[in-house]
Amino acid sequence: MPIFPGRPGVSERRPIHDPSVMGVEEWIFEPGVEFKGHAHDVDQIAYIAKGRLRVQHGKEEYELEPGCYFYTPAGTVHQITEITETTTMLIFSTVK
Repeated sequence: MPIFPGRPGVSERRPIHDPSVMGVEEWIFEPGVEFKGHAHDVDQIAYIAKGRLRVQHGKEEYELEPGCYFYTPAGTVHQITEITETTTMLIFSTVK
């Protein structure tokens, strides 16, 4: 799969799929990278394949580790508050 470099400490891979049916992305985050609060216009399910991070999800904060899933409904403000280990996250999203 091609790697799409993002800002420093972040990369993304997208498998070949039909994006009109669903979104599928693999993100790799290095320790120290921060993401400000944001929301999406689609629902997402994220799976932590490896690493550890903390996520602010609505008003709650969670520490996620390998094997954790979390669901973010469309319009829910969320952010990564801390990445303690290089983390690989798979994200599956609905389409509009």
